[in-house]
Amino acid sequence: MWAALFTGDRPYFLALIGLLGLIVAMALGPLQIFTAATDRVDDLEGQRDELREDVDGLEDRKRRLQDPEEIELHARSELGLVRPGEIPFVVAIPEDEEDAGDDADGEDSESEDAWYLRLGRWLSDRLTVDDD
Repeated sequence: MWAALFTGDRPYFLALIGLLGLIVAMALGPLQIFTAATDRVDDLEGQRDELREDVDGLEDRKRRLQDPEEIELHARSELGLVRPGEIPFVVAIPEDEEDAGDDADGEDSESEDAWYLRLGRWLSDRLTVDDD
């Protein structure tokens, strides 16, 4: 059987198939490295684009903060600063009015609870026995 396999042109053909298999096997490693490198380049380009957008936004903010009116607006709103001679007022809302304000907006605090809590409340309301 082996003798028939290696007679005539078959040994050359088998050597050629083996050589092609070896070349393909040797090319797979660098090919994987190349595709991983291109993926990394794509990721880095995406990060670079995001960072450029961030830089553009920060440069725009820097430009806006060069305006004295913008600086004053930030000083008043974020830091609570006032000009000399001005009287600052702080409005404090009592807790009762805060709770009433939430209900007045049409938002039900129960709707924010988990479904099983609402189901438990509903069942407890239905299953309670009145002693009257």
